[in-house]
Amino acid sequence: MVGNSSHPAALYKLRKVTRITALVILLLVVVGFFMPTDYRVERSVVINASKTKVYEEMLKGDRLAQWMFIQDGRLSSFDGVLGDGDSVFITYDSTSDQGVLSLITASESVVRFDVRPKPKINLVHNQILLSEVEGGTLVNWIIGGDLSAGLLSPYLALFANDIAGNNFERSLNQLKMLIERQNQ
Repeated sequence: MVGNSSHPAALYKLRKVTRITALVILLLVVVGFFMPTDYRVERSVVINASKTKVYEEMLKGDRLAQWMFIQDGRLSSFDGVLGDGDSVFITYDSTSDQGVLSLITASESVVRFDVRPKPKINLVHNQILLSEVEGGTLVNWIIGGDLSAGLLSPYLALFANDIAGNNFERSLNQLKMLIERQNQ
């Protein structure tokens, strides 16, 4: 009989833990309904080259795939220079799904392009601003969009800066190395 007396206490504790867990989950869901699902990520780098040189090199078919980092994937190679309205496919190592990068408009000051990472995933609007600064060209990359990942969307949007920011830092550093290596 001594062993049976601990069961009601254990059941009570389990019931209490289950109720607290359910309340925490319910609270997270309710809070998520009031959080935004849109995001904005911004990163920049100074490249020791003229604005014209950076602009000319960044959209070349043999260069774009070298500097733009894509997690578990890559841009398809192409000849020439990406121009307004042109697109290039994104292929992934682990899936047959393809994404697409579409150049909206490009000038020596602003490059705008959209990325659809995979089919049925929202567009990610990208803008790269080029401006002359002492010592070279400031390349400022800004992305923004809206997530549609169900109940997780607001929480993913909250951490988008950390999640996506590392990829953009890597891309910008690769662009910097690529262009500065050519200038030597």
